Amino acid sequence: MMMIKRPHFRLLLGCTVTAAGGFGLGAMLYWLGAPVWLMLLTASVCSAVAGVLYRQGEAVPPEEADSRLLRERSQHEATRQFIQRVLDVIPMPIYVKDADSRILLINRAQAEYWGFAVDDLIGIQSFTMAEGINAVLTQAEDRAILAGEHIYKEEHLLPQRGHAEEFRVIAKTRCEGPQGEPVIVCARFDTTRWRLAEREVKQALEREVLLRRRNQEFIQRVINVIPDPFYIKDRHGRIVMVNEAFAREREMSCESLIGMPATKLDARPDLAADTAQEDEEVLRGAVIDKEQHYAHPRTGEERFRHVSKRSCDDIDGQPVIVVAHFNITRWKVAERKVARMAHEDELTGLPNRRRFLAEAERMMSSATRHGLPLALIMFDIDHFKKINDAHGHVVGDHVLRELARRVIDKLRTEDLPCRWGGEEFAVLLPNTLEAAAVAAAERLREAVAAAPMVVGELILKLSISGGIAQLQPGESLNEFMTRADAALYAAKHAGRNCFLPA
Repeated sequence: MMMIKRPHFRLLLGCTVTAAGGFGLGAMLYWLGAPVWLMLLTASVCSAVAGVLYRQGEAVPPEEADSRLLRERSQHEATRQFIQRVLDVIPMPIYVKDADSRILLINRAQAEYWGFAVDDLIGIQSFTMAEGINAVLTQAEDRAILAGEHIYKEEHLLPQRGHAEEFRVIAKTRCEGPQGEPVIVCARFDTTRWRLAEREVKQALEREVLLRRRNQEFIQRVINVIPDPFYIKDRHGRIVMVNEAFAREREMSCESLIGMPATKLDARPDLAADTAQEDEEVLRGAVIDKEQHYAHPRTGEERFRHVSKRSCDDIDGQPVIVVAHFNITRWKVAERKVARMAHEDELTGLPNRRRFLAEAERMMSSATRHGLPLALIMFDIDHFKKINDAHGHVVGDHVLRELARRVIDKLRTEDLPCRWGGEEFAVLLPNTLEAAAVAAAERLREAVAAAPMVVGELILKLSISGGIAQLQPGESLNEFMTRADAALYAAKHAGRNCFLPA
């Protein structure tokens, strides 16, 4: 069996109604998209009317003819009323008018919209329901439709005279009436509910966009307060937000950094590879906290920073990576300085007493274990107090620094000098016998006495005096140093500018 597609079936029904004398109703119902059951019912009624009209032409007695005529008129009125009921149940306003714009059919929805009863509107010209320019436009549209055009337009009516704002779609087309005369079928679809909903959605979207922009601006202001570099990147490693500190560090603008892959900012390829690997770990839930020691990419300045990486979701629920670079350079430099101060004399740069004592114990233990000699020199600057009293501590500090420099120049790499305190110094000489230690001490004395020290416009002639000791078996560090110190004082009493063995 051949199957007729639903759209074709509806078209066939429309043609059947029209052929049956449906006064153009079949075309109108098809064009309006009426349901199939309504078209079937209308086709049946119109076919019955057509059958009656056909039999009217047969020769019948007058009495029967009158009877038939009454039945046909009754049937015709019943059909008209049925068609009217059909139109009235359609919720959208519909009406049909002739070539002179006189209304032939109209449903209750359209009549109520105009504020009249259905019967009061039959036969009047539709443009009389409009005012001014609208009446002229209506007549012009009717002429255009009769000429073959189709009208499909949307109208927006602003609130006026007690009528609320309205959106509507107007559809007008031409079809043939019962005798083949042209008629105009008009329908109005109220789209106010959807248009108002569309407007509300648009306004809500605009509010959302505005709120998002304001939130974005607020977040930007917040992160700009952070003094250290801070930035956010998406799951692909592209920067989506930076603060001003990060932009300043890179000597770029915030805008130029947005969208840039963060790996391009790493000067070294190995750092870029580490960054990409860390990003993957962070997106899987890891937390990155590490310290980096690096040179500034622009200035080459030594820098230390603590790098923190965390993952969170953005306002759209997409994962992002939040990165903060905390500049810890000044703390690291201070830490380095403190560490150096713990083992180094701040003024001269020589090892301090703490480091000297620790190293001396180790060197004595090694010398005893391996049966190697170990010598100790202790010395100080002759009449150093007079220099401080006469010229001040600034000159005195300069003298101490210069003396340390000259001492270091005359010692071996394995020797351990130290500033013992004030103007007093000590030197440990591993694997050195007393005779060699005496020769080393003499080189130190000559280095100081041979050339005066120049401090500004001052020319200072200096000398040093000291004592020399050789480590004895079973001797403690304290005993070792006490003997060297006693020899130092003996040199002082011997006239200074000399070294004496213990």
